Amino acid sequence: MKYAIRFEHDSLHFSASHFITFGKPEKVEALHGHNFRIKAEITGPLNERDYVVDFVIAFNSLKRICDELSHCVLLPKDHPCIRIKTAGGVIHAAIPPLQWSFPEADSKLLPVRNTTTEALAEYIACRYRLLLERDGAFEYPSNQYGITIELEESPGMWAICRS
Repeated sequence: MKYAIRFEHDSLHFSASHFITFGKPEKVEALHGHNFRIKAEITGPLNERDYVVDFVIAFNSLKRICDELSHCVLLPKDHPCIRIKTAGGVIHAAIPPLQWSFPEADSKLLPVRNTTTEALAEYIACRYRLLLERDGAFEYPSNQYGITIELEESPGMWAICRS
């Protein structure tokens, strides 16, 4: 049998800015921000103490991700057309003819090709699994647990990633 725990809490949110690209040739959306909200679910077997994972560890790991992303410019490190360089505490991003410069301390380079809400949900799911593994939340092999991340970009507009 599989069981699940779910998180939906007012503190599971972050404010960040991003832009995405569309089509070929790449059309670039204007830099803008969102107040993202996260819902998460972990499925898996019950351990010997009759729970899936420790609620406190799981909640704190998800909150940590929110804190890491909050008040940052989210940039796609793996985009095939966006060139990113870091120098002197500044991140320079360019997709001709556009270019931007952001303080490195206020930016987050993410291992994604585009900072769509779907890609952000996948990044959060992967990061969440990594933190749960690192913090010892899983008592069985990690592949016995499923993680679902629901990421709301704007009221009523969600992307969902199941891993």
